[in-house]
Amino acid sequence: MSSEALLARQPIFDQRLEVVGYELLFRGALHSLEPHAAQDGDLMTAQLMVDAFILGIDRLAGRKQLFINADRRILTGAVPIVFPPEKTVVEVLRPLALDDEARAGVQALAEAGYTIALDGFGWFEGAEELLKLAAYVKIDVRAHGLEEVEDVLERVRAFGVKSVALKVETWDELETCTELGFDLFQGYVLSCPQMISEKTLVPSQVTNLRLAAELADSDGSFENVVELVRIDPALGYRVLQAASEGPERGLRRNVRTLNDALVMLGWRRLQSWVILMLLVEPRTMSSEQVSTALIRARLCELLASQMDPAMANAAYLTGLLASMDLLLGVPVESVITNLDLAPEITTAVVGLEGKLGQVLAEAEFLQLGIGDLGDGADFDSPSVQAAYLDAVHWGDEMTRALLSTGDQQER
Repeated sequence: MSSEALLARQPIFDQRLEVVGYELLFRGALHSLEPHAAQDGDLMTAQLMVDAFILGIDRLAGRKQLFINADRRILTGAVPIVFPPEKTVVEVLRPLALDDEARAGVQALAEAGYTIALDGFGWFEGAEELLKLAAYVKIDVRAHGLEEVEDVLERVRAFGVKSVALKVETWDELETCTELGFDLFQGYVLSCPQMISEKTLVPSQVTNLRLAAELADSDGSFENVVELVRIDPALGYRVLQAASEGPERGLRRNVRTLNDALVMLGWRRLQSWVILMLLVEPRTMSSEQVSTALIRARLCELLASQMDPAMANAAYLTGLLASMDLLLGVPVESVITNLDLAPEITTAVVGLEGKLGQVLAEAEFLQLGIGDLGDGADFDSPSVQAAYLDAVHWGDEMTRALLSTGDQQER
């Protein structure tokens, strides 16, 4: 089914009032949880990370850092962080700073390359240990008196951390914080949180569970992972999105098949993604739309095999992407804009150009009875009809398998 990725970001400014980073703020809905669980900070951050990847890390932050809140399960690794370490500032709240297990988690995150910020900071016994790991301290200037703030700033300067003034809501407060020597500022006087949203597809909980089991199995195979991703259009799209993000973007070869995207994403990152999606995603999909997308993708694959077997995998991906407008209700051009696709796939999906475009045009004509094949069509009629029947049978069968558990849950 389609859903909406939704979050807010609030800029953090330096003394020249230039943006140096953004704090991401949860604004979505934890669909798969009971209402009382929506206050779980770790799950809110998990949903926020999923939504941020859907919206696009580059779109949200560019080259600037992203600040995210972390509760216990994030610090201990039970809820993975999928953002690249070099772009991520993990904010640790004061109550967790007093906990030995959480402190060990902060140490591990710092060693893994994540930047640490101590959020809602006020001096406490043992603060020195965490200040050695931190790059930022965030101080709520409305929660402390002026003398206390001055004292804390004086103490933290010895550790070389940058100080962030939180909840700066008037120009007088900004001037006072500047005079006190704060390095950075965050508050309504400079910018309110900015809402960002976009339609997205929700993977089947069934596929996520199967994929999680395959990834956790010491004998799990790459081929099985590829097949699971192939039969869930939403999951395939998520894999393409995740593989198109990160510091290496622009340096890697373009994606031509789902296999390429999975290789770029890697086993460990895929495991992290599946864990997050199992935590936060709703559990139902539209069988008719899924079936249509899978039939088109499979039909493209079979038709391409008749022209050139080497095109088969790229044709499957082309057919899958060409169904995204149906699944998301938005133009396909906007769906593929931020994906690192091979040029021949992009031109096929958008303009039916090239051999892949010819395959897609034939598939859409067979499936929907639309389009004009013109003089470029070169398919054997009996083989085409056989391919169409094969695709319908396969697509319907995969859809039933994909959504069977969800149907049972609804009953």
